[in-house]
Amino acid sequence: MEKSKERNIIIAAIVITLAALIIITVVGLAAGNKDYEPSGWVLKAYGNTVALYNHGEIDAVFGEIVIDDLPPDDVSILENGIAFPTREEAVQAIEDYE
Repeated sequence: MEKSKERNIIIAAIVITLAALIIITVVGLAAGNKDYEPSGWVLKAYGNTVALYNHGEIDAVFGEIVIDDLPPDDVSILENGIAFPTREEAVQAIEDYE
């Protein structure tokens, strides 16, 4: 019985250690990638059109895109906003809607 308890404690310690290592690795990788800003550039519905936001400030408005003319799934996505790591990727994505 005592050996069973010891074995369970050792297994629990190993599992906790592995979980901590995984968390530290994920946090370290995220912190090391300074170029990626998931919320830096966001395409989002703006009235009946689409705007590109940079850290919450409007950077550009794409008036040629009319929200009412888009499929309902696209409207829903744009109402929630689509995040991009760079302005170039966001502008390239907006070309798909034009």
